[in-house]
Amino acid sequence: MAELGQQTVEFSTLVRRAAEDSFLSLKELVEKSKSSEQSDSEKKISLLKYIVKTRQRMLRLHVLAKWCHQVPLVQYCQQLAATLSSHDTCFTLAADSLFFMHDELQQARAPIYDVPSAIDVLLTGNYQRLPKCIEDMGSQSTLTEEEQVPTLKKLDTLLRSKLLEVSLPKEISKVTVSDGTALLCVDGEFKVLLTLGYRGHLSMWRILHMELLVGERSGPVKLEEMRRHALGDDLERRMAASDNPFVILYSILHELCVALIMDTVMRQVQALRQGRWKDAIRFELISEGTTGQGVNAGSMQLNQDGDSDSAGLKMPALKIMYWLDFDKNTAGSDSTSSPFIKIESGQDLQIKCIHSAFVVDPQTGKEAEFSLDQSCIDVENLLLRAIACNKHTRLLEIHKELSKNAQICQAAGDVILKCHGDESDSDSRQDSKSSTGGYGVDEVLLVRAYGLSYITLKIDIRFG
Repeated sequence: MAELGQQTVEFSTLVRRAAEDSFLSLKELVEKSKSSEQSDSEKKISLLKYIVKTRQRMLRLHVLAKWCHQVPLVQYCQQLAATLSSHDTCFTLAADSLFFMHDELQQARAPIYDVPSAIDVLLTGNYQRLPKCIEDMGSQSTLTEEEQVPTLKKLDTLLRSKLLEVSLPKEISKVTVSDGTALLCVDGEFKVLLTLGYRGHLSMWRILHMELLVGERSGPVKLEEMRRHALGDDLERRMAASDNPFVILYSILHELCVALIMDTVMRQVQALRQGRWKDAIRFELISEGTTGQGVNAGSMQLNQDGDSDSAGLKMPALKIMYWLDFDKNTAGSDSTSSPFIKIESGQDLQIKCIHSAFVVDPQTGKEAEFSLDQSCIDVENLLLRAIACNKHTRLLEIHKELSKNAQICQAAGDVILKCHGDESDSDSRQDSKSSTGGYGVDEVLLVRAYGLSYITLKIDIRFG
């Protein structure tokens, strides 16, 4: 009996049992009332007894529930039970974590390093405890000269067959296979030396060396060794996962070269503005729907890491304006009336140089076409050529108008367009041609005044 008095029952269980008993009693009462053995009075008495009994039971439960809410000891016991249940869950989780940690510790054990042997090798440069059977094996890590020749021939054949299986971008100008390697070259951009055997797979390409051809007068752009290795690893991984590995190779390196070209052009233009072209030129960065003035454009830095995250963004174009006072007397100082040359990357990410107006090349007599030598970028030379073509075009227009005037041009030699200078300074003019591509020679328009006297008309290179 003492043990029975110490047993406890949850209040929810007590309520559930009372509800079940009331339901079973009601069910039995209904079944008995369906039978015709009892009279109406007996049925009413049975129903009244059921109601009284159920009412007393529910009143007892209600009193017990109110008592539990009012007694602090019960509330404390409930909190204690909840705390113990939480502790039980924590102990279970801790036991599980210790079990799995035990398996992980087996793998995380630090090896027992052979420190004495390491010190011996470090100090003496030799190790005397190697087994003698290693000498008897006679293994060679490199091939002999007789074995290298047929092996390289087989590797060359394999490289050519792999190159025929994949599609090469049309921009790759040169492909050379020799000595077990394939050299891919894009003029003015990059050279890549490849072979097969990425991660031991002869079907995947491995990059041995990579060289950028983009540069300026001081030489090609140099990538840091760490950055070049990181770029090579990323290219190898992307090529291994692609069906067109050389398209991936070209697209990434081409975007890197375009970014380097635009960055070099920007630096050279800023140097020109700080130097002798300070008051003679202006520049603007033209992005998608925005235009940045040349004064603040220097804060924009171009990415040189070769990261492809910005592949979807178009490089901003650079507009270099010269002859800033070209229409000052007629249309004010609006910079939009000044001639300019725009350097931009087109939809195909090829660098293009476009002049604002039609100009004639003095060397060919045809429409001038402008381009950048990507292996030796020289913005000043490009600017001088644009100015020379514009000067030549304007002098041609003036020559044409003066030739139509019968009072000025009465004979064939009255209006002459020629290079400025005489025979005595021909050497200096040859040096000027060689240094600026033939566009540094000053052109003048000679108009006969009387006899052998001419009026010389020339256009200022800085202000037009």
